[in-house]
Amino acid sequence: MTKVRLIKSLWREGTILTPSSEDPKHPATDTQIDTKAQFWKASGTSTPITVPCNLGTAQEIDSVIILGHNLPSGTTVQFEGADNSGFTTGLITRTLTWNANNIFAFITAFTKRYVRLKASGTFTVAPQVATILCGKYFQPSRTFVKSYSKGREDFSEFEYSDSINLFGQDKPVLKKWNLPFKGLSNSDITSVLSFLESCKTIKAFVVVFDYNNPNTDSHLVRFTELVSPTYEHVDNWNWEALLIEVK
Repeated sequence: MTKVRLIKSLWREGTILTPSSEDPKHPATDTQIDTKAQFWKASGTSTPITVPCNLGTAQEIDSVIILGHNLPSGTTVQFEGADNSGFTTGLITRTLTWNANNIFAFITAFTKRYVRLKASGTFTVAPQVATILCGKYFQPSRTFVKSYSKGREDFSEFEYSDSINLFGQDKPVLKKWNLPFKGLSNSDITSVLSFLESCKTIKAFVVVFDYNNPNTDSHLVRFTELVSPTYEHVDNWNWEALLIEVK
């Protein structure tokens, strides 16, 4: 079992700049929202497409996630960083491996203030992308231990009539995980507390269970509650991550 990686989004906190084009009903700011139900959509099929973001200050990035896209196979998908909003100074380009629907990628790290998604190819329909995340991953020094659990949460609603007939409103089932960590270092806990403070229970982040094959078992999630780390002895802490899937 590889060590789990957690990635919180710098893209969400940045300022979206002017994309290559934009359907007015689907603005590029929708890439900062934690749901695939809302998305940026180009106004046509011109190539390349670009969606830029100003992170405010130069930030280290080694992880990029592109969710809910319709980019066809054969598209060249890149993530770029630069020192200016025109992407003419200090340009760095990382090419991502294409994957249908969602792309989870670890890249050679760079530190830049301005970043953008760039995709080139032959588009027969207007390209669209739901959520974009980029950031620096946090990998605890120890992975989660037994007895961890994974399950499902049902948000369907129902009520009984006076004659005890059940009337229900069917809703999607969400995946959930309970990940207990033991023996974490003081440094780990500093990162854990930063995650809890930044994400709270309302902001999504990404959990990657196999960083060697990130597209196979990675998920957009949020905390169901903020569990405080517990001190065991010198430089040794326990912590539980309670996660639920974000659609």
